Amino acid sequence: DRASHRSPAPPVADRPKAISVTRLDRLKADPFAFYASQMLRLRELDAVDADPSPAWRGNKVHEILDEWFRIDECDPAMLHDRAVALLRLNEAHPLMRALWEPRLLEAIDWIAGEMARNRAEGRRPVLSEARGEAEIAGIRLDGRADRIDRMADGRLAVVDYKTGKAPSPAQVEEGFAMQLGLLGAILEAGGFEGVDGEAGCFEYWSLAKKDDSFGHVSTPFRKRGEGALSEENFTKEAERVFREAAARWLTGDEAFAAKLRPEFAYGEYDQLMRLEEWYGRGVTSSPERGGGPAVAEGEGWWRGPSAGRSAWGGPPPPLASRAVPLPVPGRISDAPPP
Repeated sequence: DRASHRSPAPPVADRPKAISVTRLDRLKADPFAFYASQMLRLRELDAVDADPSPAWRGNKVHEILDEWFRIDECDPAMLHDRAVALLRLNEAHPLMRALWEPRLLEAIDWIAGEMARNRAEGRRPVLSEARGEAEIAGIRLDGRADRIDRMADGRLAVVDYKTGKAPSPAQVEEGFAMQLGLLGAILEAGGFEGVDGEAGCFEYWSLAKKDDSFGHVSTPFRKRGEGALSEENFTKEAERVFREAAARWLTGDEAFAAKLRPEFAYGEYDQLMRLEEWYGRGVTSSPERGGGPAVAEGEGWWRGPSAGRSAWGGPPPPLASRAVPLPVPGRISDAPPP
């Protein structure tokens, strides 16, 4: 069909043989964006005067909690002072710090309380910011665990810190947001040095506000009995999802089509796409469900030359981004749309 013929389809030998657990969602939801970032190595640059981004704030939280693990052995009494000391060293604008720091410290105090309760129940952290890897489906799968705990019954808990909203059980049931399950699969395969065992707990520790306070724990599952996924089968299901994706795009020869699941995709590579050329104009359903990307008729990324309009369907982009799409390896046409 048009999409598979026009989308980039490099030889299998040239496709990545390693992938991070955080890249699986992009590979499944928007294979073209995965191709642009992982094979063409294209990156979006922050503005020179940009304020600290959510990613920056997340990195600062991880730095605080990792130092707390390494230096203070996760002593709940030490966390607040550790956080204050590191925040005083940050490079954020004073106004940004004044707005963000009180919220963060409230969430930090919540973490200290959760850790105290865990200790009382016999649960202890054993790894922090630890990288692991394992070969699955002929691909080296790697990932960083924010924290791994040994629970009182000997099983292991995989913890992911979030400064924003955690993925919902609905996302996980759709085959997305499998990061915790994939880290559990790596863990059970012996991929984290110095720790082995069964992954039996998967938690998001979110610092975001819920109800009237900052900080809460959630899991990727619905209440027991209400969903098909649980702690018992999560690693196996995550591995199955990964194997299926790897067979299509990494060890298989499926083209890197754009926006298969737009509801789970981001838009930083949209200006490189030629969606109406690939899928035809006016298509509104996702290719994964039998159509093209979910765009309204007449509002695709390629609308042809017209006064005051760009090739991407909106106001003319900045000069730096007015570029002809780059030729790419594989079966892709460099000819303009008909």
